[in-house]
Amino acid sequence: MSVQPQPLRESEPFLRSLLGSQDMLELARTAVRHLHTQGCQWAQLTWNTDLTADGTEQSYPAGATDPRFVSLLSRIRHQGGLLEQVSHDGTATDGAFLLAHQGRLWAVLAYRRERDNHAHPQRQAELLQTLSLLSLRCESLLNTERLRMDVERLARAERLQRALFAISDCASSDRETADVLRELHQIVGRLMYAKNFFIVRYTSEPETIRFLYFADSLDNRVWNPTEVFDAARFSRSLTLAMLRKGMPIHGHGDALREQLKLPRDDVVGPKSEDWLGVPMIDNGAVRGAVVVQSYDPAVRYSYDDQTLLAYVAQNILTALARREAAEEMERRVAERTLALRQEIGERQRGERLQAALFRIAEVANSSETMAGFYASIHSIVGELLDARNFYIGLLTDNDSALEFPFSVDEHHARFETRKLGHGLSEYVLRTGKPLLLDESTHEQLVAAEEVQAIGAKAMCWLGVPLMIAGKPIGLIAVQSYTPEHVYTARDEELLSFVSFHIANALERRQASEALHTANLQLEVASQTDPLTGLHNRRYLSGQIPVDLAFYDREHARTGTSEHALVFAIVDIDHFKRINDSYGHRAGDQVLQRFAQALNGLVQSGDYIVRWGGEEFLLVFRPMPRETVPSLGERIRGNIAGQIFDVGEGLRLRLTCSVGLAEYPLFRDGQHPLGWEQTVELADAALYWVKNNGRDGWATLRPTERSDHDSLRHSLQAGAQALIDNRQLKILSSRELA
Repeated sequence: MSVQPQPLRESEPFLRSLLGSQDMLELARTAVRHLHTQGCQWAQLTWNTDLTADGTEQSYPAGATDPRFVSLLSRIRHQGGLLEQVSHDGTATDGAFLLAHQGRLWAVLAYRRERDNHAHPQRQAELLQTLSLLSLRCESLLNTERLRMDVERLARAERLQRALFAISDCASSDRETADVLRELHQIVGRLMYAKNFFIVRYTSEPETIRFLYFADSLDNRVWNPTEVFDAARFSRSLTLAMLRKGMPIHGHGDALREQLKLPRDDVVGPKSEDWLGVPMIDNGAVRGAVVVQSYDPAVRYSYDDQTLLAYVAQNILTALARREAAEEMERRVAERTLALRQEIGERQRGERLQAALFRIAEVANSSETMAGFYASIHSIVGELLDARNFYIGLLTDNDSALEFPFSVDEHHARFETRKLGHGLSEYVLRTGKPLLLDESTHEQLVAAEEVQAIGAKAMCWLGVPLMIAGKPIGLIAVQSYTPEHVYTARDEELLSFVSFHIANALERRQASEALHTANLQLEVASQTDPLTGLHNRRYLSGQIPVDLAFYDREHARTGTSEHALVFAIVDIDHFKRINDSYGHRAGDQVLQRFAQALNGLVQSGDYIVRWGGEEFLLVFRPMPRETVPSLGERIRGNIAGQIFDVGEGLRLRLTCSVGLAEYPLFRDGQHPLGWEQTVELADAALYWVKNNGRDGWATLRPTERSDHDSLRHSLQAGAQALIDNRQLKILSSRELA
């Protein structure tokens, strides 16, 4: 049963309360209070507040729904409209009304009233009018609730992203490891309850455990982060059981012990009210774990906490591995630097080398382009040895080809990308070792069919691989075409040494570029409607001020306003019937096909925004004002003339209603209305079309009585008031037809 609007008989205080309700709870209080004044014995408003899951309802008055209404509520959520039935004792009428339904968000009003009220026509009409008004307000508030939840979800994602950035920055800093681990603890603590937190490192063969970090409010044990323990020492612990299992475990300490068949009377450390541990896994092998626990019964972890901690733990593992690799590299650098100084005995050479390493670290963190980064590497290498002929080669296409992003050579303008063959570069990549060649050794390799001659013949050639995690990703090479410049074993050793730093610098630069690209993709995704691929309101709020500022500058330059920006709100007529008749999947297909149809109506510089539900907002670049009616008819006619294939053999004809508005509203260029008010005018024109037969267009334009100064204030009373006062007039497809 659907509720038809009745003549307005509601009291003014109720309407004020209805319009003043800022959230669903206020609306529920207003609804229940008013229904009591209309003779209802009992009323309750229930609504869903979570887009991601069912079963998260809120109710006012709070508490479980009367069991006698459960089946009624279940039916109304699927059927919609209004359902009423006689109560079990026959003395009252039980009713339920679906106030709003937006995807997973919904709101249902249940009530009980005396049967005399149900039979009284006037009381029945008043109830229907109340339900109609509540439904209108509820639709708006549910949409607001959805937007708020979108903002909260984005905020959570932003907090996680900031945490991951902080983990990366922390791990790559030059602070002491103990300070870095404390900072990691603080980062996790900003995401969840982590007063009791520790990080362990684990090896399976031999099975050992090392406590990198340990913080606990009840357990006062102190662990040396460098001490490695035999895992058998912790055979009764939840931590070792989780590491061996290789999967997260979560729950009450005693329950977990029973589940894992660990003795409950021989607990290691204080008993936990809630224990959550996630393994850190690298290439399928467990490398450690991150654990948080609570001794407070009021503090529990959720499944979302487990998912979040698992994600963060993998980033912590990456950060720790990178830091440990950096520390190992620093150790090797220190040892190798000392060895070079002892062997070479050239202090100046060592200082130049150190300066080169610092410069490599600087360019790795600089904001210059990749081309600038490669040029800087060339310059640094050129300060250590002769690099007039120099190139960088990198593996690409799943290691099947070799590209040369940077090359400087006396005989070659540039090195072209090629499939892997038998050149000197490929030989270095195959062996993973440096190669120093003169003419004779080059000929020996050619004779042994190890390599083939490619390009101009060099007198001396030196190439070293760029290694990441023991695997070559490319190489750097220098060559000389004259006997005046030859390379030595010392040059080979020196270039091999700096290649470690160049490889790490290159990895960081590529990671930075990938992160930048991911951020751009995230920004685009946050401004895109996932169903239709169109822009969303967030995109509009950022783009429209730029467009209006450009228009205002052009108007100031030309002094004419014969052209105007055009806002068009397009609504699919009778869209609810499609969902009701064919299901929401067909409805989604209609929205996608409709969006494609609208895309065919815009040009470069125009854009389309998914405004909400089945409404779309089109923003057209400046056009002559006299062409606005033909634009509205073009949109209407294009949609009406198409057949929309929504899959599974279903083909539908659609019509649409179009509301148009011009910016600025006045031809003299004055624009007392901002873009939001201009959209309100388009919305008002849209509803005029919907109330006058649909399948048409309309626009509101000023009249000779329009007043610049009072228009913005008058608009607060609604566009209809401006029409009644003859400050605005309607131009529509009905009149032109």
